[in-house]
Amino acid sequence: MIQLFITMTILFFGYIIFIWKRYGIQSSVSESYYRLPRNLQWLFTIATWGYALPAMIIGLDFTGNGLVFLAGTGIAFVGASPAFKGIKMEHTVHLIGALVGITAAQLFLIVEGYWYVTLLFAIFSGLAFIIKYFYMNFIWWIEILAFLSIWITFMLMAI
Repeated sequence: MIQLFITMTILFFGYIIFIWKRYGIQSSVSESYYRLPRNLQWLFTIATWGYALPAMIIGLDFTGNGLVFLAGTGIAFVGASPAFKGIKMEHTVHLIGALVGITAAQLFLIVEGYWYVTLLFAIFSGLAFIIKYFYMNFIWWIEILAFLSIWITFMLMAI
């Protein structure tokens, strides 16, 4: 499981840092797909699947709770439909995948007794929402906070 955790961590943070350094903070992580040159847009899907699939396996191994599978599946659909500004169906799949992914992940944390991680996610998301009027990348930070909430929970489960 440690290898999956390391893979998940490297792919998520590696992608985020790569985008941040090369293109700056985007309005959302998904927006980064459009910043990449056409021949590198596949990186978005690989990074997304590269943290969603290990997270599903880790969460199921720790708990057997199907909500983590639903969360990972939602995020995998985000990676499978990266061009959310294009075809209406792709936009719908991307948006629903993101909402299901984040919502199921937070429900997973609550059901497994890590409600305080979800509470922190909600507090920091609320702060990001308030700050968005001054700093426009609200969704980017919510997505990073959502990943961090799962990441931190896996660390707590492993202790």
